[in-house]
Amino acid sequence: MGRAERQVNKAARRKRRGGFIIGALAGAVAGLMLAPKSGKETRAQVFGEGGLGSQVDRVKSAMGAGKDSAADQSEALKRKIEETRERLRRQMAGSGEDAPVDETPPE
Repeated sequence: MGRAERQVNKAARRKRRGGFIIGALAGAVAGLMLAPKSGKETRAQVFGEGGLGSQVDRVKSAMGAGKDSAADQSEALKRKIEETRERLRRQMAGSGEDAPVDETPPE
């Protein structure tokens, strides 16, 4: 890839990123403007009692719960893999490793 191509790719990435940011901002503004509450009520919800700080706390606690859930699922998956591995080892040991192998090609 030449220098000119890299510059074109870099410019395209910047343009996409800028478009994404503008789209996100436009969506946020449209959401606030089209909300079924008055501006005063919306501001009170976002910045008022509890407001932004409580929203951040709520998001953090949800992320923490998600991490805990993912860790639990990861541990369960590891246990299941280890159980399966042990079961397969027992089966291999029980069947004898000197058993003949069918080397006929599939039809």
